[in-house]
Amino acid sequence: MASRRRLLVGLFVVLCAIAPAFAWLPEVTGTGTPATDRWNFGGFPVAWNLNPQTGSNIQGSRSVHDVIAASFATWLAAPNATINVSEGPITTVSSEAASPASVNLICFVCTDADFSKDNTTLAVTITTTTDSAGQNDGHGGTAAFAGELIKADIIFNPSVQFSTDPGGVGEDLQTVATHEIGHFLGLDHSAVVRAVMFPFASDLTTLSYDDVAGISALYPKGTPDYTSGSISGTVQFASGTPVFGAHVFAESTTTSEPLGPNIRKSPIGTLSKPDGSYTISGLPADSYNVTAEPLDGPVSSSDIDGFPSAYGRDTVDTNFTTKRY
Repeated sequence: MASRRRLLVGLFVVLCAIAPAFAWLPEVTGTGTPATDRWNFGGFPVAWNLNPQTGSNIQGSRSVHDVIAASFATWLAAPNATINVSEGPITTVSSEAASPASVNLICFVCTDADFSKDNTTLAVTITTTTDSAGQNDGHGGTAAFAGELIKADIIFNPSVQFSTDPGGVGEDLQTVATHEIGHFLGLDHSAVVRAVMFPFASDLTTLSYDDVAGISALYPKGTPDYTSGSISGTVQFASGTPVFGAHVFAESTTTSEPLGPNIRKSPIGTLSKPDGSYTISGLPADSYNVTAEPLDGPVSSSDIDGFPSAYGRDTVDTNFTTKRY
């Protein structure tokens, strides 16, 4: 079985008004031909378990329960996706290391998670997946596929000041929680600056088109709420050598809002594979420009380190210039 940690960190620089826009990514398991991480809702019930205890670093009029419930509700309401995650019993578990397989812990007082590498880390999501079908799923059955999520714990940094009220003192708890729940569900970081899954703190609690494309690809709805399409192609150097890990995204050329006003319009994209091929999925009917650009900031290869390692690489290719089509 494999475990991985995804961090959300504070951002203390001013972002330019025109910033690079990249793609959502799934978390993956394995190497060579990696498997996409996702829950198997038909295998066992998936629930989150809150330890409601907090320290003095959590302030505000709303309860942490209400904030976490609202954050999960944001993802559960995503169009074109079916997510069967419910609220489980309250837990007194206060140690990530002691969290049993039956508990998907949400904790504000756990002190054993490692936040020492970067004191700006706001929270960490620790997920466990199976490496192959047939492995013990920890819930009395066996895994149906490689990359099956079988446990996820979200640990908030007890040294960071959080506010349960929008605009309060400290980091907005619902923003951070909504981001971490994306990891809980199997999404990796996005470099779309206005996406929930952008790896630096923001003030966003509503999903973007990029977030919706990601979650609906992991958990597609049997009868979709809207018709979506895809764009495929290949990214190559001038020599004909394939480009690995190019950010290829489709950006609308119109002002239409096919997903309505409650989903924030953004580019949607993906990363190119070792052979340079890519497929951008989850595109609502619209007109698009397609751009391929290197992952050279503000998000870098280290923010999606599971992607290159899944293909046996140390990093993605960045020695090329942006091209728009």
